[in-house]
Amino acid sequence: MKLLVLPPHRDVTLAPETPEGWHVMDVARDFCRRVVSDAAMADAIQARVTAPATPRSMRELLLLRAGQVLSLREQRYGHTRLRALGAVLTALSGPPSGVRLRLDDLELEEGTTERSADVLRTVGQPAPYAEDLARAAERFPQAERVRLWLERDQQLPAAAWLARACPPQVPLEVAGPFAVAHRKVLARMPMFQRAEFVDAAAPLRWRVAPLDGEPGPGSLVWIPEALDLLVCTFAPPLNASDALLFDAPAPRDLGTLTTKQVLGACTPGELKGFTGGAPWGGHVLVASLPHAEALIESGCRVAVVGFCAVREGFMVDPLGTRMNVQDLARCARRLRDAGVRLVAEWWVGAPGVDEAALEETLAALDAEPLFDHVAGARPFHWPLEHRGLDRPFQRLSVEPQRPPPDRDLARSQPFEAPNTIPTARLPEVLAALSTRLMQRAPLNPGRVAAACLRGPTAPSPVREDASERAPIRLDDDCALVQLPASLDGAPKPTWYAANLRTGTVLAMDARLAPKLAGLDHPVPAADALGAVPEAQRRKLVDTLVGKTVLTRVYE
Repeated sequence: MKLLVLPPHRDVTLAPETPEGWHVMDVARDFCRRVVSDAAMADAIQARVTAPATPRSMRELLLLRAGQVLSLREQRYGHTRLRALGAVLTALSGPPSGVRLRLDDLELEEGTTERSADVLRTVGQPAPYAEDLARAAERFPQAERVRLWLERDQQLPAAAWLARACPPQVPLEVAGPFAVAHRKVLARMPMFQRAEFVDAAAPLRWRVAPLDGEPGPGSLVWIPEALDLLVCTFAPPLNASDALLFDAPAPRDLGTLTTKQVLGACTPGELKGFTGGAPWGGHVLVASLPHAEALIESGCRVAVVGFCAVREGFMVDPLGTRMNVQDLARCARRLRDAGVRLVAEWWVGAPGVDEAALEETLAALDAEPLFDHVAGARPFHWPLEHRGLDRPFQRLSVEPQRPPPDRDLARSQPFEAPNTIPTARLPEVLAALSTRLMQRAPLNPGRVAAACLRGPTAPSPVREDASERAPIRLDDDCALVQLPASLDGAPKPTWYAANLRTGTVLAMDARLAPKLAGLDHPVPAADALGAVPEAQRRKLVDTLVGKTVLTRVYE
């Protein structure tokens, strides 16, 4: 039996199709399934309830109980359970573990996954998924061979542990996009020195799947960002005489694609060869949008694009390519009419895009519905490899610099350019921008595929008198939980409202909280808060709505 092993931590809303001749062990999904199981949640909560109360243990307990409540709540937009999983992962990581987990990310407690020395140090430290790694390694001695699949650097600490655990008599292989890109450095790490790096392996075909189930026939195939997909059509000759001089290019056989290659420019027919004709979603280059008919014909259901700015009538993408805003709006309408969801990620910190340009972009987004949803903001990265793509940003006064020498696994390189947000200010700018975006519409819980499939839009404005009559319920992402101590560790039972979308944590009156804790369906404010005098009720509801504890429901 040949084992294809997918280590934590990766996008667990995706499941791979099993390559012929292999048995898939998705340790990442197994780990997440385990930690959100009823038994594991009960054990984690009980451990913190019975231990001495500290600020850290009470914060973890708050996240665990909020995650437990939200994981059982009816999914209104499909994001609530993802936020719940993210809260549980955060609560279970941190010291003494060597890693900190989020729904879509892993960070080392000390150092970075861009430095092999830091990864090696982390391998010997505890980790939330240690039990799952050990269980997977128990099957290695009976395997014909073991292949570790690395999509991203966040999997490195777990992958290094698994490589070390692989018995010497069992052939060990390492494959996947990250392994191909960084094989020289990885091959020097002690546990990978005997491994064979398989560059010619075909990329895995991923499908979006709920954590508690497997993908079905109707599940979307998902195109990762690293495949640089450009969906387009072959331009026919202008006239008959041109047709005699120029032959149409032969269709590419994407069945021979390897992890060293990208999809690049694909016609609908070629792309169907890669997806098997199934409906698909995923990341596409912005240059695909003018080919809206090709996207529709190819079976696209969700297209995720990146942008850096919208200004002076043009949208600028992460390559530096400009697209007329009116053309973009027209393409977006055509996709929307065909049932294709257009999701955007805002890349912040691009060359020549300063904070004034961000303000202009916000105004443009408010003026024209260019995308169905802006999923969130992320930092702009200047790639180490250009992969054959034209990058107009390179024509600006950009000075790429070499990564620090000790960052031997760097994924991007620093750069300097005029009229660009300084690197030191970028975290502050990103945080402020995300807060402002959340005021327009909720952001995705993380950069995971399932979060892009559907989502909320900005609510319509309502009249003041309508808000007075509107029934109330708990916010989708808010849970009311009781802790045995306050968050500062004081031994006093305390109720808290915790919103996992906005980060709001609010101490609640012990007489009021139990009445609101089960308010999952709309009821008149007078019914929910009958014990509160009418003169104070409106003010209380306004406060709790403003704090994202409650939400008003308008018909």
